[in-house]
Amino acid sequence: MKSIAIATAAALLSLSSPAQALTLFPDNGTAAEITSTVDAFRAALGDANPNEPVNFPDGRRQIDWDAAPDFISDPNPFPGDFFNFTASPRARGIEFSTPGTGFLLSANPGTGTPPLFDGAGIGLGAFSTERIFTPVGSNIVDVDFFDPADTDAPALTRGLGVVFVDVELAGSASMEFFDAAGGSLGAFDVPDGDDGSFSFLGVDFGANVVGSVRIISGTTVFGTPEFFDGPGDSVVMDDFIFGEPTPRSAEIPLPAAAWMMLAGLGALGAVRGRRRRAERV
Repeated sequence: MKSIAIATAAALLSLSSPAQALTLFPDNGTAAEITSTVDAFRAALGDANPNEPVNFPDGRRQIDWDAAPDFISDPNPFPGDFFNFTASPRARGIEFSTPGTGFLLSANPGTGTPPLFDGAGIGLGAFSTERIFTPVGSNIVDVDFFDPADTDAPALTRGLGVVFVDVELAGSASMEFFDAAGGSLGAFDVPDGDDGSFSFLGVDFGANVVGSVRIISGTTVFGTPEFFDGPGDSVVMDDFIFGEPTPRSAEIPLPAAAWMMLAGLGALGAVRGRRRRAERV
């Protein structure tokens, strides 16, 4: 087990709004070993909100994938806008996209199928019972936030945390955060560990400044031979935990340059420069 303590940036921003600290929640180990860090991130964001198409002033929402119906599972594609919907329980205010061909959820073991992607032949377990998630045709997932009360209205959140499965190579998985204008707020590496271990990275900006997140999940691409039997790092994901999406009209985004300065101070050697979102493929 490689456990990494919660890290808080030493500096605070001096801005017109109240100063906020960037807080990182990284960990790696068994499901039981990382649970305390996952719970600490949940607590930092606040109480869990009902998955209803209404606005809450604070708190968090979560995806553990098991709310998706059984027929949306491998080999059937998972629609990226499934959780940006006008009714409960799908009203979460979050969408997924990828430069690849789509997404897959593993089949639900409750139907008698083990928690593996069909044909993978590799033991990728679930952090929370019972399903796991991956992009197909790419190792990139772009996450955008929307007003739960208006599925067409972009929103902001204070942070996002993701459980990753089987991160074995340092730097193979990462998360980069962007503000409402597409400016980078910082990129952070996901902790690596042993074969089959679980990794968690939660990033809390302390204020609703995050408009989108780009996730790199390993060095191989699901749907290629290298994913199942290659020299790279094959990674999938489980739980997504994020602050309540807030309508952008209700927020005053903080300057991206200031957040990048704070992210650099938050370090642990995990912050790396990347291209701006406008340059994405």
